[in-house]
Amino acid sequence: MAPRGARGVAVPATDQVPPGPRRDLLIELHKLYQLAGTPGVRAISAEIQKRDDLSATMNRDLASQILSGRRWPTVKQLDSLVRVLANQAVVDLEEDVESLRFVALWTAAEQPFSNDPIEIYSADPVDRAFEEASATGRIFPIVELAMRRPPHAIIEMLDKLSGRGWGKFATDLLEELAGCLEVSRVPALASLLPPSFDAWAQSDASTFLEAFARRRSVGDVCELTDLLMRAGAKTHAGYIVKVVRDERDLFDTAKLFVVLHKGGYGWSVGGTWNLDDVWPNSLEDVLGLIAEFRALGCPEAVLTLLTRYGSGHSASHRWNLYQLLLEREMQDVAEMMAQSLMNAVSEREVAEFVSISASAGEGELASRVIKGVVSVRSRNSSSHFIQFLPAELVAIANEDRKRA
Repeated sequence: MAPRGARGVAVPATDQVPPGPRRDLLIELHKLYQLAGTPGVRAISAEIQKRDDLSATMNRDLASQILSGRRWPTVKQLDSLVRVLANQAVVDLEEDVESLRFVALWTAAEQPFSNDPIEIYSADPVDRAFEEASATGRIFPIVELAMRRPPHAIIEMLDKLSGRGWGKFATDLLEELAGCLEVSRVPALASLLPPSFDAWAQSDASTFLEAFARRRSVGDVCELTDLLMRAGAKTHAGYIVKVVRDERDLFDTAKLFVVLHKGGYGWSVGGTWNLDDVWPNSLEDVLGLIAEFRALGCPEAVLTLLTRYGSGHSASHRWNLYQLLLEREMQDVAEMMAQSLMNAVSEREVAEFVSISASAGEGELASRVIKGVVSVRSRNSSSHFIQFLPAELVAIANEDRKRA
């Protein structure tokens, strides 16, 4: 009668599986089975079904037949069974190592008259992953291996892919890792990826970070950008900001702006963050962004937007926004915009806004802004401002300056 452990499937007797290479494999399989705690065949089958990285599925009847020696497994069935048992073992076993060991035993049993057993997989796990990916045309075996490896090892895998001329696989690996790698692991990997001498030219670093910015949740994006800024990696943070601003919705943009602002980074993040075209040109988008900033409890972001909007464009941009704020009965925001003109906007741009408002019949607004500028700013700044005013407004400005 076959010996049996405390529970589980019995070791097959010699009259069922006689001594030889096949029995050698089954004995080793049962040793591994014992290390895994002799789980039930139903549990083994369920565990195999859970994993999408295994090469074959297995119902409970098939698991029982293989363990009892009543059925000889295919190499893929054996690989799946060994990996699950190795994962459950009470001692620390490497799945890849155990799989290779059993594949060698299986090959010897399949071809007992061969002097040198044929290994159908490479001994190196990286080479094996590459072979599986090349055989299927899918990157996932490489991604699954990279997920368990440190950043420098991932760089080595990328270099190896490039060395083989597998540029598509290298790009796919970066994009897949961007979609699933833990946020805390991203900065270290990004720091090792080759950058570009041109801040916005495509490189491995920008490919990776831009894919992250497109695919991950706004919470992940904000967390990563904060981590990059803490490390002083402004260029890498800039990749994130650029993609979010250009490709994601207004809520995501507003959330990222607010998180960075509240993190103490101001509005200077990345190569394009502080340029005049940071903010959207569409008036409806601007109104939407204002609403998001207010909903997020960050009025200082609204003020920054009102101050910077239109900078570098014709003064009509600001004027159109001011009029739209009044039309939408957002008088408080319009007043905030007027205050920003008095305090923070360049003298030339304020003068252009005042000129347009006076020409449009809004003399009271023009006078109020002029008075605010000459009252709040230094004498040199006020003089500079007055130089840009049309002649009919210069006298008003000079009179206000005397009073001030």
